Amino acid sequence: MAVKTGSTAELRFEGAAIAKVRDVSLTIVRDALETTGIGQKDRTYAYGVRGTTGTGTLLYDSSNAATTATMNRLLNDSEATDTIAMVLDTNVAEGTLSGDALITQAGVSVSVGSVVSVPISFSFSGKPSGTF
Repeated sequence: MAVKTGSTAELRFEGAAIAKVRDVSLTIVRDALETTGIGQKDRTYAYGVRGTTGTGTLLYDSSNAATTATMNRLLNDSEATDTIAMVLDTNVAEGTLSGDALITQAGVSVSVGSVVSVPISFSFSGKPSGTF
């Protein structure tokens, strides 16, 4: 098995690849619920609810529909979720996590001598599907 690099990764919005992505991260968290009873001397825990969030930085490309759709999502008043997928290797079937998500934040950063970047944040609604 080879180590994966950014050259094989992809971020998709509604099934379409976002043209240029500088970085993306996905975090899956499960709460630890304390189940320690009176008289016990050591804490015990059980798994609680799961939450999945992500962030990324898009490089603005107005000719790429997936990029502009992601950016414009916050301007839309629809309450429907969108499908977001993080693909670790476009050359193989495994290594893709996807699910219904809400774009919760998008901004634009412009500076002299640099490309226009768009930091985004998203939260999955429900359990993501796929495997690492």
